[in-house]
Amino acid sequence: MGKTRKAVKWLIISLVLMLLGCGLASGINTNLGKVNVSEFEFSTERGTLSAYLYMPKGASADNPRPVIVLTHGYLNSKEMQDATAVEMSRRGYIVLVVDQYDHGLSRWNEDIPNGAEFGTFWVYSMFDAVTYAYNQDYTLKDANGNAYIGCSGHSMGGLSTVMSVYFDEMQSLQSGHRMIYAAIPESADFTFTTNIAPIEDILAAYGNRTMGIVSGHYDEFFFGESEGAYYKDFINSTQNGAKFLGLNEGEVGEYGKFYDVDSGAVVVDGNKVRDSQTGKRIVYEVNEAHAQNHFSVKVESEIVDFFQTAFNGVTTSDMTLANMTSDNQVWWLKESGNFIALIGFFLFFVPFITIITKVGFLKNAVTEETSVIPLPNSSGGKVVFGVVLVAFSLLPGILYVPLMNKVAADISVLRTIMIIFAVIMLLIGIRSKAKASSDTTGKFASFARGGFAGTGISVIMIAALFGYQLFAQSPYFNSTSTNWSAYWALILGIICILMVVLTYYFVNKPHGVGLESYGIRIKPISVLASFLTAVSAFIAGYLLLFIFDGIFNVDFRIWTLAVKVFKMEHFITMLKYLPMFFLFYLILSVMLNANTRAIKHSYLVSIFSTAGGCIVWLIVQYGVFFITGKAMWATSGMIAIGMLATIPYLIVASIFTRKIYEKTNNVWTAGFFNAMLFTMIPVANTILLWNLV
Repeated sequence: MGKTRKAVKWLIISLVLMLLGCGLASGINTNLGKVNVSEFEFSTERGTLSAYLYMPKGASADNPRPVIVLTHGYLNSKEMQDATAVEMSRRGYIVLVVDQYDHGLSRWNEDIPNGAEFGTFWVYSMFDAVTYAYNQDYTLKDANGNAYIGCSGHSMGGLSTVMSVYFDEMQSLQSGHRMIYAAIPESADFTFTTNIAPIEDILAAYGNRTMGIVSGHYDEFFFGESEGAYYKDFINSTQNGAKFLGLNEGEVGEYGKFYDVDSGAVVVDGNKVRDSQTGKRIVYEVNEAHAQNHFSVKVESEIVDFFQTAFNGVTTSDMTLANMTSDNQVWWLKESGNFIALIGFFLFFVPFITIITKVGFLKNAVTEETSVIPLPNSSGGKVVFGVVLVAFSLLPGILYVPLMNKVAADISVLRTIMIIFAVIMLLIGIRSKAKASSDTTGKFASFARGGFAGTGISVIMIAALFGYQLFAQSPYFNSTSTNWSAYWALILGIICILMVVLTYYFVNKPHGVGLESYGIRIKPISVLASFLTAVSAFIAGYLLLFIFDGIFNVDFRIWTLAVKVFKMEHFITMLKYLPMFFLFYLILSVMLNANTRAIKHSYLVSIFSTAGGCIVWLIVQYGVFFITGKAMWATSGMIAIGMLATIPYLIVASIFTRKIYEKTNNVWTAGFFNAMLFTMIPVANTILLWNLV
């Protein structure tokens, strides 16, 4: 009863944290009730866009106001633009924030040929959102039908912003009115947009609009003459930056200064259709990497300053806070609320599992206690154990880039190593089998089993390495970033199985350690109860998320780590990836509970052995970047950003693995649960190409 009361206490604490966190986040999001925030979907000619509408009190069809349209970057969702949404809406602007097509809850309608998806979502998302906003009665327009709409987006959302202005100018030649008044892409320049229109045409399309760019000296993708993680000076070291500000050759540009720039004439099919116009241009700069811009007081200050300048003189008289100083920011309080709720969400599961495994059939998920596998006694054995532990901890980081990028040369090297290893294991198995008949201790019989098992697992690993292209993006594996981590998890899982098998047969079994010490109990009733326990916890946790999201219009998140609501296609996609992640999290549960339970500070050791290699990789990558001006792996920017979310998954999963084992004495419950949770989280929070063909 004592353990149950403790579990109930922690369950209540988790629910209170979710309630308080969501309440705080919602309070800031709505400016204490002065802004109505609603989530909805609207149809376009290309698909369906999911959006948040921030409607300040007093704004309406009878009292239209300027509108700010926002969108996110590649692999993200609309919630990543919370900072600007909160700050501009509390200053009286109507704000529309959208999921780009095939991100979050938005979907592209037509079939997408595999490999052609970059010509869909970012190209049209902002323009279609602007078109929707223009057609709403609450959008302020001048006497000629020109709308006062501002646009901003991060990364590919910035590219979408660039394209929306170009498309707007093209449509204005037919309609006679413009929809976009000002725009500022964040963490993006003209890279990739030149595949649709030359830079001269894009700059000409800007006309007399007020246009800005938020650039970063340490951006991994934009603002240089080529892509890569090196120090950049956009306006003084690239032609694009100089052209944007209208700088003459040799002229030194100044960040944070508005320039009056002639746009150039708009030419269509060789014919001039609009004369050159003069508009204001500005480039801001920050000493930040690409992903930092989501979570930056400085960037937010620059965006607020930009829109205040752009809309000066056109805001309505009742927008009394329109010119509130840009350093007056509260968005970080919303993020704090989201984070508190996220902590409560993660705290919920262990006490919930503790309680439900004391009821009915789910009692079978709890098995008898298992003995702890002893650590080596000799000094030499301890040294070897420590070296192996550190080496294995670094392995996920070492393999991260080759496996995430599916680098053929690196995979070939790994494949060759495994072929050699398989031959060695086979020879050990054959030799040990020959000695087993005259060995009364059973040691060589164990070695033989280990050798043959090691050979078999190595062959499976070799096959997976030969078949790495099977795990590339396809109509079946249609979640791009999940493809990266799923293959990495698969290979790591096989390596972990190999390590467990070898240590069992070559070290532990000869010393009397049985499989029960690993928490592997192949009892169908226990495995089934463990599975149902994991499913129950998963459903309960997400049910709470859906309830809180429905009431407060906020989810559980901190920066790039986000737990979001999902649609049926997300769930179906999760099931596709589940086997690979289940293999990884099950064997991780075996390894952590077999190798760390006897160690002092075992939880810290578990965390390091799971996420340590990735943490070291990230420190080296950005430490070298900020010190020398060039990252250690200069072309692995997307992989580095992916790791920002992967590391928290691994840390939380390692804690769950140990905690759930303490409650159930088996590896199955944690394996099932971690696989479900940490497959759904990334699938629901990234690009999902549902119509890929």
